[in-house]
Amino acid sequence: MTRHEACGRTVATRVALAASLFIALPASLIVAAACAPADDGLEPAAAPRDSAHIYADRVLESLGGDEAWEETRFIAFRWIVERDGEVISDRRHAWDRYDGRYRLEYAADGTPHVALFNEKELRQDSVLGKIPEGRAWRAGTELTGAPRDSALARAYGILINDTYWLLMPFKWEDPGVHLAFEGTRTLSDSTTYAVVHLSFDAGLGVTEDQYWAFVDRETGRMAAWQYHLGRSEEPGPVIWWEEWTPVGDLTLALRRRNEAGGPTIRFEDVVAASRVPDGAFAPPTTP
Repeated sequence: MTRHEACGRTVATRVALAASLFIALPASLIVAAACAPADDGLEPAAAPRDSAHIYADRVLESLGGDEAWEETRFIAFRWIVERDGEVISDRRHAWDRYDGRYRLEYAADGTPHVALFNEKELRQDSVLGKIPEGRAWRAGTELTGAPRDSALARAYGILINDTYWLLMPFKWEDPGVHLAFEGTRTLSDSTTYAVVHLSFDAGLGVTEDQYWAFVDRETGRMAAWQYHLGRSEEPGPVIWWEEWTPVGDLTLALRRRNEAGGPTIRFEDVVAASRVPDGAFAPPTTP
């Protein structure tokens, strides 16, 4: 996550205040005035940020801010999917954001799987895609060779998917992400939201999705999203981000509700901490 200059953070606050008081005043003029160069011998102010990036600033502040995010080294959570009251997926994650160490545990067809790997150390396979360096176990037995590579590639794909469902608003200004402000849109709750479109450089992540984030113009919080799956021509339904909860120094939404019905995603046992717990990445014990 790129650190912004102090002026950029201050401007986001000023723009938010000005927007609530003087709707007709262009944001670009507010930014220009807030960061106008003074004749004091200091370095010139940074270039004005456009509307999409101003909303990115506001979203990040609503989550706890840039400093709180950068000081959060360890994140853990369970990614749980429910359909008609039945749990159909329950995956346990642990992540050292600084070193890239990752632990994933889940069951597939009743068989337990564990993967320990480094999400920063990847190699590209022509069939499996991105494979992280690491180890994998199935039903308590460590895998080797092609089965290990397949399990690690699957684990990396799960990491990308599940962490994005939890942490997407923190990642708007990651390298390779492009933001565009697309005006406003009124959703089913009769609230008019700011719309920010996110697209990505080719090869970033494991899919070719595009996202539309709906930002509450008063709080700066992302209330919902909508996305294209891969290269599909039509976006999917609006999905609401709900149950915003303080976790460590961050504020996270712990429930995803599909407006069109279908499965619900919730997050449990969520941890956001500055230290890594002992044993968080220890290999599974052999029976």
